[in-house]
Amino acid sequence: MCRVPRRKLALNRKTSAQVKSSNSQTDQLARDQRYFESSPRLAEKFVKQSDVRETFLRAIVEACAASVAVLDQSGNMLYASKPWRFSMEEDCQTGGSLDLNYLERWDRANSGSDKGSALAEDIKDILTGRVTEFHNEYWCPTPTGSRFFVIHATRLELPGSIGDFRVLVNSEDTTRTREAEKAVRDLGGRLITAQEEERSRVARELHDDLNQRMALLSIELEQLAQRTPSDQANTRQSIQNVWARAQEISSEIQRVSYQLHPSKLDHLGLLAAVKSVCNELGTYHQIKIGFRETGNHEVLPKEVTLCLFRIVQESLRNVIKHSGAHEATVTLAGSENGVHLTISDTGRGFDAGSNVAKGGLGLISMRERLRLVGGEISIHSTTCGTRIDVSVPIGAAKPRSEAALMLEPISEVTDRVQ
Repeated sequence: MCRVPRRKLALNRKTSAQVKSSNSQTDQLARDQRYFESSPRLAEKFVKQSDVRETFLRAIVEACAASVAVLDQSGNMLYASKPWRFSMEEDCQTGGSLDLNYLERWDRANSGSDKGSALAEDIKDILTGRVTEFHNEYWCPTPTGSRFFVIHATRLELPGSIGDFRVLVNSEDTTRTREAEKAVRDLGGRLITAQEEERSRVARELHDDLNQRMALLSIELEQLAQRTPSDQANTRQSIQNVWARAQEISSEIQRVSYQLHPSKLDHLGLLAAVKSVCNELGTYHQIKIGFRETGNHEVLPKEVTLCLFRIVQESLRNVIKHSGAHEATVTLAGSENGVHLTISDTGRGFDAGSNVAKGGLGLISMRERLRLVGGEISIHSTTCGTRIDVSVPIGAAKPRSEAALMLEPISEVTDRVQ
């Protein structure tokens, strides 16, 4: 089984007090063992008691409704619950077994590598005493598709014995959760695609139809003003006022059309489109928005240029609407490894970690757009201003495989306890 990549959260080592306590317990067990060896009858009684405890533990495990298994000191499976055996037989075709030899054979057969199974490596760490507990997620291919499991294993020292222990393994199938999260991600991507298509359609309607009609109306009003007799000055002035309003409406339609789908982005590229939106928003809202470009800017995929442009739009709208800043700066830097975008302002910041900020549609849309192109975003906000950093690797906008999407972590928690 392969371990799903996840961030390690904590690594707790044994304290000196724990080591001292463990040593004292070992010394006591050694004295007890010498005592039993000196008395064969007591030793026989002790063995019978151990067998009773083992039988009782087996009965508890086999009666569990959860997927539970117990391994011995060599990593061989002693017994397991019915749900465990059923899950292993149906999903990973293990015959219900989970010994180290099987895991290593299975991994080599499925990966074509001599490297041991990730789960086997983690179990070896427990058997050798390097750790006493681990909690990781693994996946394995099956005839019906990939299956995902969260496995928690704990080393349990047997009471009344020296060096004898068992490894209790709990397994939880997370495949359905993975599939549900993938479905949500796919739905988010389709919604963004549909939104962009609808924006493009409305922008074309505004530009090609409504804006053209307004242009014709302005021409007719201008001609009407010219034909009005000079002695009807008031009428001519009224017509000119209507013509001026028609011009304002036409300009507003053109601005809205550009916000919905910027033609410059398609024809002139990202740099020209971002510079244009900075100038437009700065002039319209009377705020100083600076634009800087650095590095080399190669031709980027359409998905990347649209993603970055929408992030610039949304970020500057937030600056204008919420920050109260009088200045903002947009920096676009290109390199061999990718493109980096920075939007900063000098206004009042916000708590980027609050539920209100995380639940905002603007930030959710940014993160979802970046996820679709393999990019990342970080937000740093203080009372002196806010800085948004966005990076997209070159080539990251290629369609992502199903395996890559399914391997994204469900959470960012992995515990290994020593």
